Amino acid sequence: MTTALQSDASVSDVALRCITSSAIGDVDVPSSAIMHFPVPLGGFPDRHEFALLPAARTGLWWLQSTDDPDLTFILGDPFVLDVAYAIDLGITDRDMLQIEHETDAFTLVMLTLAPYAESATTGNFRAPLVFNLARGRGLQVVSRDDAHNVRRPVDVSAYPSQTHGLRIR
Repeated sequence: MTTALQSDASVSDVALRCITSSAIGDVDVPSSAIMHFPVPLGGFPDRHEFALLPAARTGLWWLQSTDDPDLTFILGDPFVLDVAYAIDLGITDRDMLQIEHETDAFTLVMLTLAPYAESATTGNFRAPLVFNLARGRGLQVVSRDDAHNVRRPVDVSAYPSQTHGLRIR
């Protein structure tokens, strides 16, 4: 059993919840890592709760359904790849995420890993996931900016390895 802590908090000081994942195994997750999606991700109408967990590379994250072990996404920090990346959250999006200040928003993009060595890993920069970590809320936001690509090539090596992140099993 792995414990996924996003801070230096002692395991004994944090309430943990065991989540089973086909991709990363059984993980003890702090309540602060559980994100509620008031609007479910496209294609998953019955899934509203996910754990957001650090992956084995800085800037990559696992998004694991809390009640479906087979539903796991890999997310990447878009700013590692494009420092000029920006999205405009509407009032409704801000309200759903309970965002009061710009700094409350944490943005990640869904990655599709390359199935073959000769194909590219891609990121969906058109419909990023925005989180309010303090409130435990997440939302997929579709950008109106045509410059954002749905399948933008991503070089995963741009994300440096880290020892404390969770690895695929």
